[in-house]
Amino acid sequence: MERKSHVAADALDAAEARAGRGRLPPLNALRAFEAVATQGSFAAAAARLNVTHWAVGKQIRLLEDWFGMPLFERRARGVQLTDEGAALLGDVGGAFDRLAAGAARLRADGGARRVSGTVRVNALASFALCWLIPRLADFQARYPHIDVRLSTTSRKLRYVGEAFDVGVRSGHEDAAGVSSSVLLPDLRLPACSPAVLLRHPIRSTADLRHHALLHSTSTRSAWADWLHEAGAPRLQGARHLHFDHVYLQLGAAVAGLGVALASLPLVEREIAAGRLVCPLPEPAWRGPDYTLVVNTERADDEAVGAFRHWLVDAAAASQSGAA
Repeated sequence: MERKSHVAADALDAAEARAGRGRLPPLNALRAFEAVATQGSFAAAAARLNVTHWAVGKQIRLLEDWFGMPLFERRARGVQLTDEGAALLGDVGGAFDRLAAGAARLRADGGARRVSGTVRVNALASFALCWLIPRLADFQARYPHIDVRLSTTSRKLRYVGEAFDVGVRSGHEDAAGVSSSVLLPDLRLPACSPAVLLRHPIRSTADLRHHALLHSTSTRSAWADWLHEAGAPRLQGARHLHFDHVYLQLGAAVAGLGVALASLPLVEREIAAGRLVCPLPEPAWRGPDYTLVVNTERADDEAVGAFRHWLVDAAAASQSGAA
């Protein structure tokens, strides 16, 4: 049976060689060539490929006939590549490496698509609306069989109990049953609609006195902290507008109601689209980092692990400007 399969393979390679001249050489012959070139002998290549010495020799002869030139110099102890063979090895090795990498990616993607389950995600409302939801389509495309159940609250996750698997919070959480790590730095700068600058340009911190400053309940001290960092702790805006939630504050900034001290991760897409601008490039005040919090009892779940790794990768891409 084995000999018959070799005969069939040889016939196929011969047919490929006849039909494929000018396109691709026989692929089995290329595989044998790469093995001989890296192993240094027909015998070692045969052992690596789990075929006979005769079969390897036949493939090499087929390939040399296809190219019309010798690829090896036969010696008493093994073989040595000709100049043409050495040049071919560089191309063949690179092609096989790319093929192996592509196959690995395809297998990884296939494995991702087989992961199934449910992940309960609890995030700050502003983070969920401005950062997470715009990216969830990517996760769903990668893991179509994982159901994401998203809820929002600002409570400490240790008080949420078992009602979450993965959470995002502002600042570190250290308690029994949860583990946390930095997901994104929360850098903040003044941000406003470009239309606002047409009325009163902002070229320095002092120019903020001509503008309404936008505040949110959960970040009520942010402006004071930033102005202190900017060396203008007593500066007052033309007026102050207050909102219950950060996403309302940022929406007001997009609408041209004033200047918000914006968390850059939350407004990166608005800045990229030109809906918001940051007229003052410094100082970038750092608030409490966005933190990834995991329910340790669910950390080993395959679906939870997939979401956690995706979230970390998405955050890294966001910081590098790729998302």
